[in-house]
Amino acid sequence: MNQSLRVAMPVPENQPADPVRNYRALLAAEGDSAVVQALLAQALYDTGDYTGAVAAADAALRGHPTDGVARITRASALNALCRFEAAAADFAVLAQAHPGRAAILIGLGTAYAEAGQPREAIAALMQAIAAEPGNAEAAAALGAVCARTGNAAAAITACRYALTLDPDQVIAHQNLAALLAADDPAVAVHRDAAYRRKQIVTIAGPPAAPAVLVLTCAAAANIPLDHLLPRRRFTQIRWFIDYACPDQDRELPPHDLVFNAIGDPDLMPDLRAPVERMLRETDRPVLNHPARIRDIHRAALPELLGGLPDVVVPPVTRVARDRHDENLWLVAHCLPVIVRPAGSHGGENLVCAATEAEATAAIARAPHSYVTDFYDYRAAADGLHRKYRVIFVDRVAYPYHLAIGPDWLVHYWTAGMAEAPARRAEEARFLRDPARAIGARAMAALGAIAARLDLDYAGIDFSVLPDGRVLVFEANATMLVHPETDAMFAYKNEAVAVILAAVDRMIAQRSGRIGSVSG
Repeated sequence: MNQSLRVAMPVPENQPADPVRNYRALLAAEGDSAVVQALLAQALYDTGDYTGAVAAADAALRGHPTDGVARITRASALNALCRFEAAAADFAVLAQAHPGRAAILIGLGTAYAEAGQPREAIAALMQAIAAEPGNAEAAAALGAVCARTGNAAAAITACRYALTLDPDQVIAHQNLAALLAADDPAVAVHRDAAYRRKQIVTIAGPPAAPAVLVLTCAAAANIPLDHLLPRRRFTQIRWFIDYACPDQDRELPPHDLVFNAIGDPDLMPDLRAPVERMLRETDRPVLNHPARIRDIHRAALPELLGGLPDVVVPPVTRVARDRHDENLWLVAHCLPVIVRPAGSHGGENLVCAATEAEATAAIARAPHSYVTDFYDYRAAADGLHRKYRVIFVDRVAYPYHLAIGPDWLVHYWTAGMAEAPARRAEEARFLRDPARAIGARAMAALGAIAARLDLDYAGIDFSVLPDGRVLVFEANATMLVHPETDAMFAYKNEAVAVILAAVDRMIAQRSGRIGSVSG
């Protein structure tokens, strides 16, 4: 429980070492008492019995509905049980009863954030800052919520404000390290400030949840985990391995399995000795082993997937600018070519070069680039480009989305799907029955690709050529999966739920905790 929310209450004299037993004895001897029930709730919370704490707090509130101790304890226990909506309701009652209490408003804001109500979270945290402008915790929490909603400018402002109040606010440093441009000199400063202090961060799920040791890093190379390993079902123990300390592998909290969330081999840090030792000595299952991820970079795909029936992988060459080999790609490629900076995603700085001069200029903009042959994959019927995405969970293919647009560089939110009901309807058909949508040849090819990648979690972006073959754009472990909140795209959520359930099953099976993962 947040100590700033704890309300001091009188404790009986000569209290035994076991406060829970003491308060229960008082209740048995003297009958029900709201005050004692509230104290019992606090004591149960302190022992980690959150369910018992909620029950005792409920009993106290029945006798004294305005008891602040019981309400705070109940809200904190509900948070610990990951019952965030109910916790937010309790904090809202407290905020109304005690207006202007920054600690209560922070509790309300963080509960709203975990419950998936970002607007309400931001409003509560703004109230906390207004009530107590010098509260760095409120400003850092606001920055974190804004970052989760994609409002980078507001997040950066809030985090910088938090650091003016408290230069040691780790959450603010973490978010600034992730939000600032990669070439901003401040990024390294914020990373060091955040992760040299603390390399292991535990995000606790419910008490019985499987514990997943997540290998992660400070660079933007990680699989987004908010939906794959939601706090309501899993405890995440995040280990920032690029800052791992000597012998830190001996100090890791108990866990059921290891999940390597670093999906981009171009941004994966060198493994430090304690990480290598942990991977070598652990008796826990390791999902997406780092060694396997390193083998699956863009330039490796043509050879890795070579020879698979009905699979087309354009030639790819990795070019290093500082080795003066900018023009070596000419040996293996024909114009036009796509030039992509290594480690970039989402089409950032991606160029389709029609001439040698354009390609050379694009290659010169980044230390390392990938050069790929361009394939014209427009459909003859309507002249549109189709980019399918399928997620592989334990080597099984699940449809995730279909983006359809007029430009060769197809990204879901810039393809005009919102303005095209017919395209959304086509996507819905693909999600309901992918085999019918893309054909048996393409589905068989995807199964072969999943087996050849041999990753526990990955994805592929591809198109289907007129003859039914699969044209591979990329296949790796960086693919994002998330439910849709916009009603226009709610039809996608059934397919999302299938993918997330498959991840749940895989983790339950690998960890030996079958039946312990529940919604």
